[in-house]
Amino acid sequence: MEGTHYWHHLLAVYLFLGGLAGACFYTGALFELFGGSRMKRVAKIGSYCVLPIIVVSLIILVLDLARPLYFWHFIITFKPNSLMSQGTWVLTLFSIVGGVIVPAFFLSEEEKTKDLPIIKSLAGKDSIRKIFSVIGVILGFLTAGYTGVLLAVKNVPMWSSVNWLPVVFLASASSTGLALILFILSISKKKDELSMGLLEKADSIVIVIEMLAFAILLITLNAAGGRAAEAASVLLSGAYAIPFWIGIVTIGLVVPLTIELKGLTSKDAHGKGTGMATIASILVLLGGLMVRWVFLYGGQVVR
Repeated sequence: MEGTHYWHHLLAVYLFLGGLAGACFYTGALFELFGGSRMKRVAKIGSYCVLPIIVVSLIILVLDLARPLYFWHFIITFKPNSLMSQGTWVLTLFSIVGGVIVPAFFLSEEEKTKDLPIIKSLAGKDSIRKIFSVIGVILGFLTAGYTGVLLAVKNVPMWSSVNWLPVVFLASASSTGLALILFILSISKKKDELSMGLLEKADSIVIVIEMLAFAILLITLNAAGGRAAEAASVLLSGAYAIPFWIGIVTIGLVVPLTIELKGLTSKDAHGKGTGMATIASILVLLGGLMVRWVFLYGGQVVR
């Protein structure tokens, strides 16, 4: 069947937000785990982003269900053989660890919240927080990768013919996580040139990886022939060619990569202003959303 779309806009947003939440957390946590206390602010920002994003994504998911109240069925039951059930529980555990427990430790250091009940008992316990951070990193990666696996198991040529879609989605999610933290730092009053430079460097590397993943995905789809090759042509020259080449490749990958590379080679990139970093971050986020939308809709053209 061609041209029939069963999954719509809200699911694309949900897939985007799920990947973004996971990536924000593991980006911040890994920066601190490998960069030391100097990167603690990055970890804090990443953890604070999780819960608001998760809440919005769950509202969108519930709205997208034909029977919204059926959502609670996924929360209270666990089916080991159901990918949807597995994903729901991974998301639930990630929300608790990455969206509640770890941020609570950071709140114990904030002037306005450090004296709150329970919160105040967490002050100075960084070693315990870092244990939860490691757990959150694992759950964050699973959450970000799940959005691609969810599509890959469906019997749709663009999604299931080759195994590269989860890699594309994970790379895209990682880039958006880096971009959101960079965006927050770029508009904050207290600048952090070191962190911003490292985030730009990391994102430029991830964007290159994402480009390679896209190329391998499309090449392998073409090489598979048949319906898989038709699915690739939908993006390369068919109905979704303009959103793919303009929305994803140009706006989401090439332009922000160019801006970030220019920022890395400029001595005063973050000292005189952060406008270009802000623009690059916004473009990466828009591109990440386009990745989900184009693959969700474009994938349903050829079945």
